[in-house]
Amino acid sequence: MSSHFNAVGFPVANIDQYWALARRGAAAGVRNVLPEGGAVVRWAVEAGPEIWCYVDRAGEVTGAVPFFSTGDVRRIAVTGAGDDPDEALEGWIDGWLEPTEDDEPYSGAFPVRVDVVNYALVRGRLTALPSLQRIELVGLAHEADLYADERAYAAAPGDIYHLPVGAIASGPHLAADTDVDTFTEATALLSGRLEAARPLTNAVTGQPFWRLQLTLRGVRLHVFADRETLGGDPAAGQILAGSFWLLGRLV
Repeated sequence: MSSHFNAVGFPVANIDQYWALARRGAAAGVRNVLPEGGAVVRWAVEAGPEIWCYVDRAGEVTGAVPFFSTGDVRRIAVTGAGDDPDEALEGWIDGWLEPTEDDEPYSGAFPVRVDVVNYALVRGRLTALPSLQRIELVGLAHEADLYADERAYAAAPGDIYHLPVGAIASGPHLAADTDVDTFTEATALLSGRLEAARPLTNAVTGQPFWRLQLTLRGVRLHVFADRETLGGDPAAGQILAGSFWLLGRLV
């Protein structure tokens, strides 16, 4: 079974492996101590893969999330933010990517909900909204399919709605009756033509994974997946479609 950790080369197949990785990352990473107690720990390994770990006031590791540092920073007009109800040091933001006007937050390319890996370190910047911020944004594949071209994508069988190529639909913003101020998963459906597909190997685990690049409504996005999730080896020019967990680091 694949997981979001596998998307950046950290094999996690069960809860025991998850907690072992969380504790390893908390011990090996750079610790950012919080004023109220506890810490956010960033374990960055060679060439981009990261694990962000969360430690409570008692020194217990409470969770961990995967990430990848692309170095590609976007502008986001943050229109909402909130704590994860189950994890005290984790949280999310809503916003519009690449606003065309700094004083008009709803003028961007498209809305997204993003789980912010360094949320506990930056939530003081999110008290007065809307707020223009800078974010390093990635998508980790939950489910994904590859198609040779647009014709193959359009002809694919199944009852699932096919997004137009180049489109993205944020889960919390899909339905008109959704209350975007409440906690829901930071996921999105997307479909786009691959501009680049680069195989990488996690330097710590030796596990292979893929770094994929596509442009959605004028915004370049980097997404990550393992071969099991993709069902094969991707190549530039193919159509990628699927469901992705959106994660970001405010810079």
